[in-house]
Amino acid sequence: MPGERTIMEKKPPQITLTIFLIKKDASDIDSFLLNRASLEHHALKDDKTLVGDLYVKKPHPKPPAWGKFFADYVDPKELGKSSSTAGVLVVQVEKRWFAITFGQGRFLLEPESWEESFGLRVTLNSVAQDRIKSIDKLTFDALSTHSKVQSSQEAAPQDFGLDVEQDLVRAVTGSPDDDTLGHRLSGMDALRTCVSVAIEQLPDLLKRYQTQFHSKAYRKSFPWVDHIAEVSRASQKEELDALLVEQVKEANLERCWMAVPEIVDWSSIDGFRYGLSKKNPKHDDIHLDKFLEEIRDPTSISIENLRQRQVYCIGDDDRQINQWPVYKCIYCELDLRNESYLLSGGKWYRVTRDFVAEVNDSFARIPRYPAVLPEYDDDSEGKYNERVANGDSGRFALMDRKILPFGGGKFEFCDLYTRDKDIIHVKRYGGSSVFSHFFAQGTNSAELFQTQPVFRDLVNSQLSPSHKLTDASRRPDSREYQVVFAVVSDAEGPDLTIPFFSRLNLRSAVRRLDGYGYKVAIAKIPVSASRSRLKRYDVA
Repeated sequence: MPGERTIMEKKPPQITLTIFLIKKDASDIDSFLLNRASLEHHALKDDKTLVGDLYVKKPHPKPPAWGKFFADYVDPKELGKSSSTAGVLVVQVEKRWFAITFGQGRFLLEPESWEESFGLRVTLNSVAQDRIKSIDKLTFDALSTHSKVQSSQEAAPQDFGLDVEQDLVRAVTGSPDDDTLGHRLSGMDALRTCVSVAIEQLPDLLKRYQTQFHSKAYRKSFPWVDHIAEVSRASQKEELDALLVEQVKEANLERCWMAVPEIVDWSSIDGFRYGLSKKNPKHDDIHLDKFLEEIRDPTSISIENLRQRQVYCIGDDDRQINQWPVYKCIYCELDLRNESYLLSGGKWYRVTRDFVAEVNDSFARIPRYPAVLPEYDDDSEGKYNERVANGDSGRFALMDRKILPFGGGKFEFCDLYTRDKDIIHVKRYGGSSVFSHFFAQGTNSAELFQTQPVFRDLVNSQLSPSHKLTDASRRPDSREYQVVFAVVSDAEGPDLTIPFFSRLNLRSAVRRLDGYGYKVAIAKIPVSASRSRLKRYDVA
């Protein structure tokens, strides 16, 4: 019949696109595209309407780099030539620029010219909570592990072992409910989408992605995503570093301090130096104010100084056994433009103020251990524990260094155990990774003590007669026990202050222990004034 369509419309091709949303302050293409004049330009028009501009860097074929390995035997020219192409399709939608990159096209864009988390936001606003295929995450544990977890089938975040409070989500891949947005979406800064689309349809599709980016719908299913974000922009890190230096120069150290950034064996450490010269005194621990005392002119400090200067860990016979940049040892909390930022382990993180307040409130509500623990005036945690136990053997049983082999691993039940059933773990102050390991040890041993009769037998075999369990085979009433995390700290004031990520880890540990019915408390073990001020100079 006249006018009736006899041929079905051809479905657009399926293609994988990598899409960047350029910052809204970009005035023109030259503000985000590098060396535009050197690129080959193709204007893409649908009839008379400009869809976008394609910029291509012409390839220059050359022998493969691996050919150099055989250069003594084979002329690299005989191995053929390889080349890499780079293209960027620039499309303007409602006064915002999009850059779709092909090949090595990302390197044609000005660094930091795109919106951060554009792809992550679009993906989270487009996929259902139970249709996630993979999660790229950074876990704030003892090792600050960065991992990508994939599932054989679509699942919810918890099915990937995601701790929504302690894991920083860097990227997510999933299937959108509306497949016209793509058959699969993957997002970090860029959005990577596998979608059926024709070139002339791109502006409409990009407009929809822009709408998804600005939507707040993700907060209903993924409210935890905004809690913590690693600062990746060089310009923002430089601004935060400048504020840090300003705080240090003015000796405004209320929210800035230093701590050993990783787990160390304190029994093998004789002290710390802020330089390798024999004139540099040995300190019992590291402190920002002590470091500044050894700087001739603290007002001359720069971020380069903090990155280059080292903290040296000294063992027996004055041997250097470790070292870290001063910058990596500094922990700092700063506020900037209504946002809170944390420097931890040499990296800056943005944390929402509401989340900071929530974590701080949880930390404040953890009971403080009511009993008094002797002050610290020892060379190591082990010697402290031994002295405390020997000084009051009726109250304390020494469990430090009593290794219990169980289930293929090795565990310590605790450091000190009291007649009142306090399970006390002792740790000298350290960085976030030190504390996360500390809290994990405490929760793991408490869990084994509650659930494993064989482990209780091992514990009982190491306890002194006055502290032994009446019946190790019987599951103990956890309500009678209290897990105590005791931290050796010479910071001023009676209360304990620990880094934000440590407070976050502790909150998780408390919840886990509370689930088993344990009482939990924290304690601050003060350091004797003489040891806190101790400086040792070489006589020779």
